[in-house]
Amino acid sequence: MKSKSAQSVELPLANPWLTMGLAWLVPGLGHLRLGRGARAALFFACCLSMLVIGCLLEGRMPWAFSGSPLERLATFGGLGLGLPYLIARLGFDYSGDVTAPGYEYGGAFIVTAGLMNLLLVLDVWDLCWGKELAVDDEPSATTDRDEASESEADDDSGANSGAKEASA
Repeated sequence: MKSKSAQSVELPLANPWLTMGLAWLVPGLGHLRLGRGARAALFFACCLSMLVIGCLLEGRMPWAFSGSPLERLATFGGLGLGLPYLIARLGFDYSGDVTAPGYEYGGAFIVTAGLMNLLLVLDVWDLCWGKELAVDDEPSATTDRDEASESEADDDSGANSGAKEASA
């Protein structure tokens, strides 16, 4: 009787959907769930400090679900920050002061914080599936450039040696 060969199935390290939901809800929480406490603290501090700077500049906090497509995209970007955005917007009824000098800059900080957190959610997805890029595997621009220089030097030395042999 033949036995069927088992195909290797890649299993996630943790429930990816739950971990991604936690990562969106609170910046860094997904990394914390995966045992990456230092990363989690750094990401939490970065995202929250950008939100605080944006609010201190009295930047706009978009909240549009109809109207201009760009305003809807900005709302989506800001909502990427998760619970901190919702607390600031709905809990404290913050929307920014259009007469403030830092209104647009502050808004850029707030939306960028949300977009950064969305990238962190994608990072959590990769970490759940064990797809982290090892430091040794990272391509280096200087290594590629050095290899190209060496191959050019080999080509030049081959051409020069052929010319030397012809003249001798």
